[in-house]
Amino acid sequence: MRSKLSWIFFVPFALIGCFLKLAQGFLPEGMLFGFSDLMLEYGYLAAVALIFLLSLPFCLSDKKISKYYLPHRNVPAGIIGMILAVVCAADGANIMFHVISSGQIEVLRLIEVVLLLLSAVVFVTYGLNHSFRNRESKQFTLFLAIPALLFSIRMILCFVSFTTISIRLADVASLICYVFTTLFFFNYAIVMSRIKAKNAVRNCILYGLPAVAATIPCGIYKLLFQFDYEYVLNNISSLELILLGCYILAFLIELTAFVKKADDVVVVTEDDLIQPVPTEEQVDGFLVNADVEDEKDVEADPTYRNTSDTEGYLYQEEIAPGDDPQLNEAAVKDAESFLTEMQDPAELDDEDDRPKDYESRLDDIDKLILEISEQSD
Repeated sequence: MRSKLSWIFFVPFALIGCFLKLAQGFLPEGMLFGFSDLMLEYGYLAAVALIFLLSLPFCLSDKKISKYYLPHRNVPAGIIGMILAVVCAADGANIMFHVISSGQIEVLRLIEVVLLLLSAVVFVTYGLNHSFRNRESKQFTLFLAIPALLFSIRMILCFVSFTTISIRLADVASLICYVFTTLFFFNYAIVMSRIKAKNAVRNCILYGLPAVAATIPCGIYKLLFQFDYEYVLNNISSLELILLGCYILAFLIELTAFVKKADDVVVVTEDDLIQPVPTEEQVDGFLVNADVEDEKDVEADPTYRNTSDTEGYLYQEEIAPGDDPQLNEAAVKDAESFLTEMQDPAELDDEDDRPKDYESRLDDIDKLILEISEQSD
């Protein structure tokens, strides 16, 4: 499966991108080959883009990877998912507090709060699914796609913020993070819901690897060098980026290790579970039904004859003639009443008045004819 070859480009370019991002804080500006912080930022973004572009031909040309994936037990992903759920809930409460305290109602912020709270529930579901390998649970794609909606709102908020500040001060790194996480979690929801999709599994690899390379360095940089000591809860979004990258990375390792080829996966739908209509087969010139058993040969309840009570029913027990002496005596009397009497042959000859030869049985006309024929001779 060619999609797995994307890891070859991910490992070196992810390390390079992480180094270029963190070098902006660790090293003074211009110390690294004379590059400014803005150039290092562009180098970090270029590394993320190269991971995506170099993985693109391998993922698009991969025809052997299965369209479905059954999640396996993944304890690290389950733990990270549960922590991420708590962080999302805390982030939602923090944003709601800022909206109420400022007195300015922003529609996008309110939508973000609602999606953060719902995403917390979704990540709890993900965490339990990874921890206990709950494959039989009924899941809904719309519910699981809530994190993708959340990060799309975050992406819109980044665009809106760019209109009020200089492009040099724009947080392009956060925008790139939310772009790839939105694309990943959309395909991830399809995979976890086991919906038939052509490219969902390989798209998780295609968008997941750049998302990991973008979120983890960006989150670490913000926590280390842009930490808000005045109000600590404002750093929750940076922690979210780190947890998101770790969660996606844990799942991609699982996916790469256990994903199967398309030929090794047999999809059984609900229609396949329904017994098909029996078909007729032609066997030795006779049209027979191969699946239907003759109803006459099947008894509804074979224990009926042994367990049913026969009292109150008219029935007669037949006894063989040889077993009943009365029937045998009646049969003898019937035989004696028949006209069958044995006689002696001698007695039959004395009493027989029938002619002994042929001439005696002829009448007079016959005798006359016989005499005439003799004279003529």
